[in-house]
Amino acid sequence: MKFYRLYWIENEIADYFYGRERSFFNLFRESGSADGPLREVIKSQINYITRCIPFLPFNRAISQALASKREFKQSENQFHIESSCGQNTAKIRLLDRYIEVELQGHSSDWDAYIFEVLRKLDGRLFAIDIENEQFGWLKPIKVRKFI
Repeated sequence: MKFYRLYWIENEIADYFYGRERSFFNLFRESGSADGPLREVIKSQINYITRCIPFLPFNRAISQALASKREFKQSENQFHIESSCGQNTAKIRLLDRYIEVELQGHSSDWDAYIFEVLRKLDGRLFAIDIENEQFGWLKPIKVRKFI
């Protein structure tokens, strides 16, 4: 099972930290282990660099993208998708500041399919798998080169 959190990073913060994504990863990792006043400081930093997830537009976009799937179920802010062969599942949960994605199965194609659906959503989504220390942009930022 793989567990990811996706954060919608503010545009100017994303532009500034492009290429230094490990800083984001370290901040989000520390948010889970910090105590006391440090936890509050990290929480305020996360609130500063992230945007709230706009529930209705994301809900509509995910529903439309997955509506053709016969194995698709939705309840409030949760989506459950199962592959046609029944060996892979995904749970997507929309929360205030992030999106939780839980993937079960052994197919990397399944992971790619789910992230492709999420990649089409608006915003600069940054995915983090803290357990396996994996992170990155769902839609990489284009770097402008001026000559």
